[in-house]
Amino acid sequence: MSGTFEKGAKEDPSMDEKGHQSKPCLDATNTVEELTIYTQEEERAVLRKIDRVVLPLMCIVNFFQYLDKQSIGFAAVFNMPDELGMSSKQYSWSVSSFYFGQLISEYVFIYIMSRLPISRTVGWTVITWGVVAGCLAAPGNFSGFTAVRFLLGFTEGGVSPAFVIITGSWYKKSEQPFRVAGWVTCNGLAQIFGALIMYGIGLAGNTAISNWRVMFLVCGGGTVLSGILFLVFMPLGPGTAWFLNARERSIATQRLAEERISKEQTTFKVSQLKEALLDHRVWLLVIGAFCNTLASPVIKFGTLVINGFGWSKLNTMLVSLPAGVLQIIMIWIVVVGIRVTKIPRSCWGILASIPPLVGNICLLVLPMDAKWGIVGCTWMATVLSPTMVVFLSLIASNFKGNTKKSVASNSYFILYAAAAIAGPQLWTNAPRYVEGVITDIVAIGACIVVFALFGLSVGWENKRRDKNGHRTAEEQDSGDADVTDKQDKDFRYTW
Repeated sequence: MSGTFEKGAKEDPSMDEKGHQSKPCLDATNTVEELTIYTQEEERAVLRKIDRVVLPLMCIVNFFQYLDKQSIGFAAVFNMPDELGMSSKQYSWSVSSFYFGQLISEYVFIYIMSRLPISRTVGWTVITWGVVAGCLAAPGNFSGFTAVRFLLGFTEGGVSPAFVIITGSWYKKSEQPFRVAGWVTCNGLAQIFGALIMYGIGLAGNTAISNWRVMFLVCGGGTVLSGILFLVFMPLGPGTAWFLNARERSIATQRLAEERISKEQTTFKVSQLKEALLDHRVWLLVIGAFCNTLASPVIKFGTLVINGFGWSKLNTMLVSLPAGVLQIIMIWIVVVGIRVTKIPRSCWGILASIPPLVGNICLLVLPMDAKWGIVGCTWMATVLSPTMVVFLSLIASNFKGNTKKSVASNSYFILYAAAAIAGPQLWTNAPRYVEGVITDIVAIGACIVVFALFGLSVGWENKRRDKNGHRTAEEQDSGDADVTDKQDKDFRYTW
Protein backbone atom coordinates (compact mmCIF):
# COMPACT_ATOMS: atom_id res chain seq x y z
CA MET A 1 0.00 0.00 0.00
CA SER A 2 1.69 3.17 -1.04
CA GLY A 3 -1.03 5.72 -0.34
CA THR A 4 -1.26 9.04 -2.14
CA PHE A 5 1.85 11.21 -2.49
CA GLU A 6 2.12 14.72 -3.90
CA LYS A 7 5.32 15.07 -5.90
CA GLY A 8 7.56 18.01 -5.18
CA ALA A 9 5.89 18.99 -1.92
CA LYS A 10 8.90 19.56 0.37
CA GLU A 11 6.74 19.76 3.44
CA ASP A 12 5.20 16.35 2.68
CA PRO A 13 6.57 13.92 5.30
CA SER A 14 6.03 11.02 2.90
CA MET A 15 8.83 12.30 0.61
CA ASP A 16 12.47 12.08 1.64
CA GLU A 17 15.05 14.72 0.72
CA LYS A 18 15.85 12.89 -2.55
CA GLY A 19 12.23 12.88 -3.61
CA HIS A 20 11.74 9.14 -3.02
CA GLN A 21 8.33 7.95 -2.04
CA SER A 22 8.32 6.84 1.59
CA LYS A 23 5.96 5.26 4.06
CA PRO A 24 5.16 5.60 7.75
CA CYS A 25 6.96 3.03 9.84
CA LEU A 26 6.28 1.72 13.33
CA ASP A 27 9.35 1.22 15.47
CA ALA A 28 10.37 -2.21 16.77
CA THR A 29 8.06 -1.85 19.75
CA ASN A 30 5.17 -1.63 17.28
CA THR A 31 3.42 1.32 18.91
CA VAL A 32 1.33 3.60 16.77
CA GLU A 33 2.61 6.76 18.43
CA GLU A 34 6.24 6.36 17.32
CA LEU A 35 6.18 6.68 13.54
CA THR A 36 9.21 7.12 11.30
CA ILE A 37 9.58 7.46 7.55
CA TYR A 38 11.09 4.86 5.20
CA THR A 39 11.62 4.82 1.46
CA GLN A 40 10.76 2.14 -1.05
CA GLU A 41 14.48 1.58 -1.55
CA GLU A 42 14.85 0.84 2.15
CA GLU A 43 11.94 -1.58 2.02
CA ARG A 44 13.47 -3.40 -0.94
CA ALA A 45 16.78 -3.65 0.91
CA VAL A 46 15.01 -5.19 3.91
CA LEU A 47 13.20 -7.65 1.64
CA ARG A 48 16.51 -8.71 0.08
CA LYS A 49 17.93 -9.42 3.53
CA ILE A 50 14.87 -11.47 4.45
CA ASP A 51 15.21 -13.45 1.22
CA ARG A 52 18.86 -14.20 1.96
CA VAL A 53 18.07 -15.78 5.35
CA VAL A 54 14.44 -16.85 5.78
CA LEU A 55 13.81 -18.27 2.30
CA PRO A 56 16.96 -20.45 2.04
CA LEU A 57 16.28 -21.97 5.45
CA MET A 58 12.77 -22.98 4.40
CA CYS A 59 14.09 -24.27 1.07
CA ILE A 60 16.69 -26.51 2.71
CA VAL A 61 14.19 -28.03 5.12
CA ASN A 62 11.55 -28.54 2.42
CA PHE A 63 14.15 -30.21 0.17
CA PHE A 64 14.84 -32.89 2.76
CA GLN A 65 11.18 -33.20 3.68
CA TYR A 66 10.27 -34.09 0.11
CA LEU A 67 13.37 -36.26 -0.32
CA ASP A 68 12.41 -38.28 2.77
CA LYS A 69 8.94 -38.92 1.36
CA GLN A 70 10.18 -39.60 -2.17
CA SER A 71 13.00 -41.94 -1.09
CA ILE A 72 10.64 -44.88 -0.58
CA GLY A 73 9.96 -44.87 -4.33
CA PHE A 74 13.69 -45.06 -5.07
CA ALA A 75 14.18 -47.76 -2.43
CA ALA A 76 11.36 -49.84 -3.92
CA VAL A 77 13.20 -50.07 -7.25
CA PHE A 78 16.29 -51.37 -5.40
CA ASN A 79 14.53 -54.44 -3.96
CA MET A 80 13.40 -53.01 -0.63
CA PRO A 81 9.96 -54.73 -0.77
CA ASP A 82 11.56 -58.11 -1.54
CA GLU A 83 14.10 -57.83 1.27
CA LEU A 84 11.40 -56.90 3.76
CA GLY A 85 9.01 -59.56 2.48
CA MET A 86 6.38 -57.04 1.33
CA SER A 87 3.54 -57.85 -1.03
CA SER A 88 2.26 -55.16 -3.41
CA LYS A 89 -0.58 -54.39 -0.99
CA GLN A 90 1.80 -54.14 1.96
CA TYR A 91 4.01 -51.74 0.05
CA SER A 92 0.97 -49.51 -0.50
CA TRP A 93 0.26 -49.60 3.23
CA SER A 94 3.86 -48.72 4.04
CA VAL A 95 3.46 -45.65 1.80
CA SER A 96 0.18 -44.74 3.52
CA SER A 97 1.51 -45.28 7.06
CA PHE A 98 3.53 -42.08 6.82
CA TYR A 99 0.33 -40.11 6.36
CA PHE A 100 -1.45 -41.80 9.26
CA GLY A 101 1.26 -40.31 11.45
CA GLN A 102 0.99 -36.94 9.74
CA LEU A 103 -2.81 -36.93 10.07
CA ILE A 104 -2.64 -37.43 13.83
CA SER A 105 0.15 -34.89 14.29
CA GLU A 106 -1.78 -32.11 12.54
CA TYR A 107 -4.28 -31.98 15.41
CA VAL A 108 -1.41 -31.68 17.87
CA PHE A 109 0.32 -28.94 15.90
CA ILE A 110 -2.85 -26.84 15.56
CA TYR A 111 -2.52 -26.19 19.29
CA ILE A 112 1.28 -26.16 19.55
CA MET A 113 1.74 -23.60 16.77
CA SER A 114 -0.73 -21.27 18.50
CA ARG A 115 1.09 -21.54 21.83
CA LEU A 116 4.82 -21.80 21.03
CA PRO A 117 7.18 -19.85 18.74
CA ILE A 118 6.81 -21.47 15.34
CA SER A 119 10.46 -21.26 14.28
CA ARG A 120 11.68 -23.01 17.43
CA THR A 121 8.97 -25.66 17.13
CA VAL A 122 9.93 -26.36 13.52
CA GLY A 123 13.66 -26.55 14.30
CA TRP A 124 13.31 -29.19 17.01
CA THR A 125 10.71 -31.06 14.98
CA VAL A 126 13.00 -31.29 11.95
CA ILE A 127 15.89 -32.63 14.03
CA THR A 128 13.63 -35.30 15.53
CA TRP A 129 12.23 -36.30 12.16
CA GLY A 130 15.78 -36.55 10.74
CA VAL A 131 16.70 -39.08 13.40
CA VAL A 132 13.57 -41.08 12.60
CA ALA A 133 14.31 -40.90 8.85
CA GLY A 134 17.71 -42.48 9.46
CA CYS A 135 16.03 -45.25 11.44
CA LEU A 136 14.24 -46.39 8.26
CA ALA A 137 17.48 -48.18 7.41
CA ALA A 138 17.13 -50.48 10.44
CA PRO A 139 13.89 -52.58 10.10
CA GLY A 140 14.03 -56.11 8.76
CA ASN A 141 10.36 -56.69 8.03
CA PHE A 142 7.18 -54.99 6.86
CA SER A 143 5.76 -54.26 10.33
CA GLY A 144 8.95 -52.63 11.62
CA PHE A 145 9.39 -50.51 8.51
CA THR A 146 5.77 -49.40 8.55
CA ALA A 147 5.98 -48.43 12.23
CA VAL A 148 9.01 -46.21 11.56
CA ARG A 149 7.26 -44.66 8.56
CA PHE A 150 4.34 -43.82 10.85
CA LEU A 151 6.69 -42.06 13.30
CA LEU A 152 8.33 -40.22 10.40
CA GLY A 153 4.95 -38.84 9.34
CA PHE A 154 4.12 -37.84 12.90
CA THR A 155 7.35 -35.89 13.42
CA GLU A 156 7.17 -34.25 9.99
CA GLY A 157 3.50 -33.28 10.09
CA GLY A 158 3.76 -29.75 11.43
CA VAL A 159 6.47 -28.45 9.11
CA SER A 160 4.54 -27.60 5.93
CA PRO A 161 1.66 -25.88 7.81
CA ALA A 162 4.25 -23.89 9.73
CA PHE A 163 5.90 -22.80 6.48
CA VAL A 164 2.59 -21.41 5.22
CA ILE A 165 2.30 -19.33 8.40
CA ILE A 166 5.98 -18.28 8.34
CA THR A 167 5.63 -17.12 4.73
CA GLY A 168 2.58 -15.06 5.66
CA SER A 169 4.43 -13.61 8.68
CA TRP A 170 7.40 -12.30 6.68
CA TYR A 171 6.03 -11.39 3.24
CA LYS A 172 3.30 -9.25 1.71
CA LYS A 173 0.52 -10.87 -0.27
CA SER A 174 2.06 -9.90 -3.60
CA GLU A 175 5.39 -11.42 -2.50
CA GLN A 176 4.00 -14.69 -1.17
CA PRO A 177 3.48 -16.70 -4.41
CA PHE A 178 7.16 -16.28 -5.35
CA ARG A 179 8.34 -17.32 -1.90
CA VAL A 180 5.97 -20.28 -1.64
CA ALA A 181 7.18 -21.29 -5.10
CA GLY A 182 10.75 -20.94 -3.85
CA TRP A 183 10.42 -23.57 -1.16
CA VAL A 184 8.01 -25.78 -3.12
CA THR A 185 10.50 -25.76 -6.03
CA CYS A 186 12.64 -27.91 -3.76
CA ASN A 187 10.12 -30.71 -4.40
CA GLY A 188 11.38 -30.88 -7.97
CA LEU A 189 15.00 -30.52 -6.87
CA ALA A 190 14.51 -33.39 -4.41
CA GLN A 191 13.14 -35.56 -7.24
CA ILE A 192 16.22 -34.79 -9.34
CA PHE A 193 18.90 -35.08 -6.67
CA GLY A 194 17.17 -38.02 -4.99
CA ALA A 195 17.34 -39.99 -8.24
CA LEU A 196 20.99 -38.99 -8.71
CA ILE A 197 21.88 -39.94 -5.13
CA MET A 198 20.19 -43.33 -5.54
CA TYR A 199 21.94 -43.77 -8.88
CA GLY A 200 25.30 -43.04 -7.27
CA ILE A 201 24.60 -45.43 -4.41
CA GLY A 202 23.49 -48.06 -6.91
CA LEU A 203 26.78 -47.70 -8.83
CA ALA A 204 28.65 -48.56 -5.63
CA GLY A 205 27.60 -52.16 -6.14
CA ASN A 206 28.09 -54.36 -3.10
CA THR A 207 27.96 -52.25 0.05
CA ALA A 208 28.08 -53.37 3.68
CA ILE A 209 24.33 -52.84 3.87
CA SER A 210 21.69 -52.73 1.12
CA ASN A 211 21.74 -49.77 -1.24
CA TRP A 212 18.28 -48.64 -0.16
CA ARG A 213 19.34 -48.59 3.50
CA VAL A 214 22.25 -46.29 2.62
CA MET A 215 19.75 -43.96 0.92
CA PHE A 216 17.70 -43.64 4.12
CA LEU A 217 20.83 -42.91 6.18
CA VAL A 218 21.83 -40.14 3.77
CA CYS A 219 18.34 -38.63 3.96
CA GLY A 220 18.28 -38.78 7.76
CA GLY A 221 21.70 -37.18 8.18
CA GLY A 222 20.86 -34.34 5.81
CA THR A 223 17.56 -33.70 7.56
CA VAL A 224 19.19 -33.45 11.00
CA LEU A 225 21.69 -30.93 9.62
CA SER A 226 18.92 -28.84 8.06
CA GLY A 227 17.04 -28.83 11.39
CA ILE A 228 20.08 -27.58 13.26
CA LEU A 229 20.57 -24.76 10.73
CA PHE A 230 16.89 -23.80 11.01
CA LEU A 231 16.96 -23.82 14.81
CA VAL A 232 20.10 -21.67 14.99
CA PHE A 233 19.45 -19.13 12.23
CA MET A 234 15.66 -18.73 11.84
CA PRO A 235 14.45 -15.67 13.84
CA LEU A 236 11.25 -15.71 15.87
CA GLY A 237 9.78 -13.00 13.63
CA PRO A 238 10.49 -9.71 11.81
CA GLY A 239 10.61 -7.80 15.11
CA THR A 240 13.51 -9.91 16.43
CA ALA A 241 15.43 -10.68 13.23
CA TRP A 242 19.15 -10.94 14.08
CA PHE A 243 20.18 -9.97 10.52
CA LEU A 244 18.31 -6.63 10.62
CA ASN A 245 19.14 -3.51 12.61
CA ALA A 246 16.54 -1.74 14.74
CA ARG A 247 15.29 0.48 11.91
CA GLU A 248 15.11 -2.43 9.48
CA ARG A 249 13.15 -4.48 11.99
CA SER A 250 10.69 -1.58 12.24
CA ILE A 251 10.29 -1.53 8.48
CA ALA A 252 9.88 -5.33 8.30
CA THR A 253 7.14 -5.16 10.92
CA GLN A 254 5.26 -2.12 9.66
CA ARG A 255 5.17 -3.09 5.99
CA LEU A 256 3.13 -6.15 6.98
CA ALA A 257 0.88 -4.13 9.29
CA GLU A 258 0.08 -1.86 6.33
CA GLU A 259 -1.35 -4.91 4.53
CA ARG A 260 -3.35 -5.79 7.64
CA ILE A 261 -1.41 -9.01 8.23
CA SER A 262 -1.63 -10.07 11.88
CA LYS A 263 1.68 -10.72 13.58
CA GLU A 264 2.51 -13.97 15.35
CA GLN A 265 0.90 -14.45 18.76
CA THR A 266 1.17 -17.16 21.41
CA THR A 267 -2.51 -17.32 22.33
CA PHE A 268 -5.17 -19.81 21.25
CA LYS A 269 -8.60 -18.27 20.63
CA VAL A 270 -11.55 -20.64 20.56
CA SER A 271 -13.63 -18.02 18.73
CA GLN A 272 -11.15 -18.06 15.84
CA LEU A 273 -11.18 -21.87 15.82
CA LYS A 274 -14.98 -21.82 15.46
CA GLU A 275 -14.83 -19.19 12.73
CA ALA A 276 -12.30 -21.23 10.75
CA LEU A 277 -14.40 -24.37 10.99
CA LEU A 278 -17.49 -22.50 9.75
CA ASP A 279 -15.75 -20.53 6.97
CA HIS A 280 -16.63 -22.03 3.58
CA ARG A 281 -13.52 -20.47 2.04
CA VAL A 282 -11.31 -22.44 4.41
CA TRP A 283 -13.21 -25.59 3.48
CA LEU A 284 -12.86 -24.98 -0.23
CA LEU A 285 -9.07 -24.78 0.03
CA VAL A 286 -8.71 -27.81 2.30
CA ILE A 287 -10.99 -29.84 -0.01
CA GLY A 288 -8.71 -28.70 -2.83
CA ALA A 289 -5.76 -30.08 -0.85
CA PHE A 290 -7.54 -33.40 -0.52
CA CYS A 291 -8.21 -33.63 -4.25
CA ASN A 292 -4.72 -32.52 -5.29
CA THR A 293 -3.08 -35.01 -2.93
CA LEU A 294 -5.42 -37.83 -3.90
CA ALA A 295 -3.78 -37.55 -7.33
CA SER A 296 -0.22 -37.64 -5.92
CA PRO A 297 0.55 -41.39 -5.45
CA VAL A 298 1.82 -41.37 -9.04
CA ILE A 299 4.85 -39.45 -7.68
CA LYS A 300 5.84 -42.37 -5.43
CA PHE A 301 4.74 -45.08 -7.85
CA GLY A 302 6.14 -43.35 -10.94
CA THR A 303 9.52 -45.08 -10.65
CA LEU A 304 7.74 -48.43 -10.33
CA VAL A 305 5.62 -47.64 -13.40
CA ILE A 306 8.77 -46.86 -15.40
CA ASN A 307 10.66 -49.87 -14.01
CA GLY A 308 7.66 -52.10 -14.79
CA PHE A 309 7.98 -51.31 -18.50
CA GLY A 310 11.42 -52.91 -18.75
CA TRP A 311 13.92 -50.28 -17.61
CA SER A 312 16.84 -51.41 -15.43
CA LYS A 313 17.16 -50.14 -11.84
CA LEU A 314 19.86 -47.59 -12.66
CA ASN A 315 18.22 -46.46 -15.89
CA THR A 316 14.93 -46.02 -14.04
CA MET A 317 16.65 -43.44 -11.83
CA LEU A 318 17.93 -41.53 -14.86
CA VAL A 319 14.69 -41.75 -16.85
CA SER A 320 12.74 -40.35 -13.86
CA LEU A 321 14.91 -37.21 -13.67
CA PRO A 322 12.97 -35.05 -16.19
CA ALA A 323 9.87 -35.28 -13.98
CA GLY A 324 11.60 -33.05 -11.42
CA VAL A 325 12.79 -30.65 -14.12
CA LEU A 326 9.28 -30.38 -15.57
CA GLN A 327 7.91 -29.79 -12.07
CA ILE A 328 10.27 -26.85 -11.51
CA ILE A 329 9.55 -25.31 -14.93
CA MET A 330 5.80 -25.47 -14.39
CA ILE A 331 6.03 -23.98 -10.89
CA TRP A 332 7.81 -20.92 -12.21
CA ILE A 333 5.57 -20.54 -15.24
CA VAL A 334 2.65 -20.32 -12.82
CA VAL A 335 4.21 -17.93 -10.28
CA VAL A 336 5.70 -15.64 -12.92
CA GLY A 337 2.32 -15.63 -14.62
CA ILE A 338 0.69 -14.63 -11.33
CA ARG A 339 3.21 -11.82 -10.93
CA VAL A 340 3.28 -10.30 -14.43
CA THR A 341 -0.29 -10.83 -15.60
CA LYS A 342 -3.66 -9.77 -14.27
CA ILE A 343 -4.96 -13.33 -14.45
CA PRO A 344 -6.20 -14.27 -10.93
CA ARG A 345 -4.41 -16.93 -8.92
CA SER A 346 -7.45 -19.20 -9.04
CA CYS A 347 -7.30 -19.17 -12.84
CA TRP A 348 -3.61 -20.03 -12.73
CA GLY A 349 -4.52 -22.93 -10.45
CA ILE A 350 -6.89 -24.19 -13.15
CA LEU A 351 -4.17 -23.84 -15.81
CA ALA A 352 -1.68 -25.66 -13.55
CA SER A 353 -4.08 -28.59 -13.26
CA ILE A 354 -4.11 -29.25 -17.01
CA PRO A 355 -0.67 -30.98 -17.46
CA PRO A 356 -1.22 -33.66 -14.78
CA LEU A 357 -4.77 -34.18 -16.04
CA VAL A 358 -3.53 -34.76 -19.59
CA GLY A 359 -0.71 -36.98 -18.31
CA ASN A 360 -3.08 -39.25 -16.40
CA ILE A 361 -5.54 -39.50 -19.29
CA CYS A 362 -2.72 -40.55 -21.62
CA LEU A 363 -1.46 -43.11 -19.07
CA LEU A 364 -4.91 -44.63 -19.18
CA VAL A 365 -5.29 -44.84 -22.96
CA LEU A 366 -1.79 -45.37 -24.40
CA PRO A 367 -0.97 -48.90 -25.55
CA MET A 368 1.46 -51.03 -23.54
CA ASP A 369 4.13 -50.92 -26.26
CA ALA A 370 4.33 -47.09 -26.22
CA LYS A 371 7.32 -47.20 -23.89
CA TRP A 372 8.51 -43.61 -24.20
CA GLY A 373 4.95 -42.35 -24.36
CA ILE A 374 4.28 -43.96 -20.95
CA VAL A 375 7.43 -42.35 -19.57
CA GLY A 376 6.50 -38.88 -20.85
CA CYS A 377 2.97 -39.17 -19.49
CA THR A 378 4.35 -40.26 -16.12
CA TRP A 379 6.43 -37.10 -16.03
CA MET A 380 3.36 -34.97 -16.76
CA ALA A 381 1.17 -36.81 -14.26
CA THR A 382 3.58 -36.03 -11.41
CA VAL A 383 3.50 -32.24 -12.00
CA LEU A 384 1.24 -31.48 -9.03
CA SER A 385 3.44 -29.04 -7.10
CA PRO A 386 2.37 -25.96 -9.16
CA THR A 387 -1.23 -26.56 -8.10
CA MET A 388 -0.06 -26.94 -4.52
CA VAL A 389 1.80 -23.61 -4.75
CA VAL A 390 -1.43 -21.85 -5.72
CA PHE A 391 -3.41 -23.48 -2.91
CA LEU A 392 -0.75 -22.66 -0.30
CA SER A 393 -0.36 -19.06 -1.46
CA LEU A 394 -4.14 -18.59 -1.26
CA ILE A 395 -4.12 -19.84 2.35
CA ALA A 396 -1.17 -17.63 3.26
CA SER A 397 -2.84 -14.54 1.75
CA ASN A 398 -6.48 -14.91 2.72
CA PHE A 399 -6.80 -15.73 6.41
CA LYS A 400 -6.12 -13.43 9.35
CA GLY A 401 -5.90 -14.14 13.05
CA ASN A 402 -3.17 -16.27 14.61
CA THR A 403 -5.42 -19.16 15.61
CA LYS A 404 -7.47 -19.05 12.41
CA LYS A 405 -4.35 -19.11 10.24
CA SER A 406 -3.05 -22.07 12.21
CA VAL A 407 -6.36 -23.94 11.90
CA ALA A 408 -6.66 -23.21 8.17
CA SER A 409 -3.08 -24.25 7.44
CA ASN A 410 -3.20 -27.42 9.55
CA SER A 411 -6.67 -28.35 8.25
CA TYR A 412 -5.26 -28.16 4.73
CA PHE A 413 -2.62 -30.70 5.69
CA ILE A 414 -5.08 -32.87 7.63
CA LEU A 415 -7.03 -33.49 4.43
CA TYR A 416 -3.72 -33.70 2.56
CA ALA A 417 -2.74 -36.55 4.87
CA ALA A 418 -6.15 -38.23 4.59
CA ALA A 419 -5.89 -38.23 0.80
CA ALA A 420 -2.31 -39.49 0.95
CA ILE A 421 -3.52 -42.43 3.06
CA ALA A 422 -6.36 -43.34 0.72
CA GLY A 423 -4.61 -42.76 -2.60
CA PRO A 424 -1.91 -45.47 -2.52
CA GLN A 425 -4.50 -48.16 -1.73
CA LEU A 426 -5.73 -47.82 -5.32
CA TRP A 427 -2.24 -48.31 -6.77
CA THR A 428 -1.89 -52.09 -6.48
CA ASN A 429 -2.34 -53.50 -10.00
CA ALA A 430 1.03 -53.06 -11.70
CA PRO A 431 2.16 -51.97 -14.17
CA ARG A 432 -0.81 -49.85 -15.39
CA TYR A 433 -2.47 -49.12 -12.03
CA VAL A 434 -5.78 -48.38 -13.80
CA GLU A 435 -7.82 -47.72 -10.63
CA GLY A 436 -5.25 -45.23 -9.36
CA VAL A 437 -5.02 -43.38 -12.67
CA ILE A 438 -8.83 -43.03 -12.94
CA THR A 439 -8.90 -41.66 -9.37
CA ASP A 440 -6.24 -39.10 -10.34
CA ILE A 441 -8.33 -37.89 -13.29
CA VAL A 442 -11.43 -37.39 -11.13
CA ALA A 443 -9.43 -35.70 -8.33
CA ILE A 444 -7.70 -33.21 -10.64
CA GLY A 445 -11.05 -32.36 -12.24
CA ALA A 446 -12.37 -31.62 -8.73
CA CYS A 447 -9.42 -29.27 -8.12
CA ILE A 448 -10.47 -27.25 -11.15
CA VAL A 449 -13.99 -26.92 -9.73
CA VAL A 450 -12.61 -25.83 -6.32
CA PHE A 451 -10.48 -23.08 -7.87
CA ALA A 452 -13.49 -21.77 -9.78
CA LEU A 453 -15.76 -21.73 -6.71
CA PHE A 454 -13.12 -20.05 -4.53
CA GLY A 455 -12.53 -17.31 -7.10
CA LEU A 456 -16.26 -16.60 -7.39
CA SER A 457 -16.74 -16.51 -3.60
CA VAL A 458 -13.82 -14.21 -2.86
CA GLY A 459 -14.53 -11.90 -5.80
CA TRP A 460 -18.10 -11.44 -4.62
CA GLU A 461 -17.03 -10.75 -1.01
CA ASN A 462 -14.48 -8.12 -2.06
CA LYS A 463 -17.12 -6.32 -4.13
CA ARG A 464 -19.50 -6.38 -1.17
CA ARG A 465 -16.85 -4.88 1.13
CA ASP A 466 -15.93 -2.22 -1.41
CA LYS A 467 -19.57 -1.26 -1.68
CA ASN A 468 -19.87 -0.88 2.10
CA GLY A 469 -16.75 1.31 2.22
CA HIS A 470 -13.79 1.46 4.59
CA ARG A 471 -14.05 2.20 8.28
CA THR A 472 -12.78 5.46 9.76
CA ALA A 473 -9.38 5.56 11.46
CA GLU A 474 -11.08 5.55 14.88
CA GLU A 475 -13.05 2.41 14.01
CA GLN A 476 -10.10 0.44 12.68
CA ASP A 477 -7.97 -2.05 14.57
CA SER A 478 -4.21 -1.76 14.11
CA GLY A 479 -3.11 -3.46 10.90
CA ASP A 480 -1.36 -6.34 12.65
CA ALA A 481 -3.96 -6.88 15.39
CA ASP A 482 -4.95 -10.48 16.13
CA VAL A 483 -8.35 -10.24 14.44
CA THR A 484 -9.69 -12.44 11.68
CA ASP A 485 -10.29 -11.63 8.04
CA LYS A 486 -14.04 -11.63 8.72
CA GLN A 487 -13.69 -9.19 11.63
CA ASP A 488 -11.37 -6.84 9.73
CA LYS A 489 -13.71 -5.22 7.20
CA ASP A 490 -10.78 -3.35 5.61
CA PHE A 491 -9.12 -6.65 4.69
CA ARG A 492 -9.43 -7.68 1.04
CA TYR A 493 -9.16 -11.27 -0.13
CA THR A 494 -6.78 -12.44 -2.83
CA TRP A 495 -8.16 -14.72 -5.49
